[in-house]
Amino acid sequence: MEHVLNVVEGEKAVIESYSGAFEPFEVHYAETFIISACVEEYIINPAGEAADEKVGVVVASVRG
Repeated sequence: MEHVLNVVEGEKAVIESYSGAFEPFEVHYAETFIISACVEEYIINPAGEAADEKVGVVVASVRG
């Protein structure tokens, strides 16, 4: 099941895979991104000047 996420709180975040399934990437407020179904675990961390703030995301699961 694919995960479609949208950043709804915080300036920006870095998305990383625990297993190294993809290179870490940065997303900003109001951006939408997809995590593939083959990625079982990932982490979302605040980034940049907002690294000490909370990041909020909305997650939708999409069946293929």
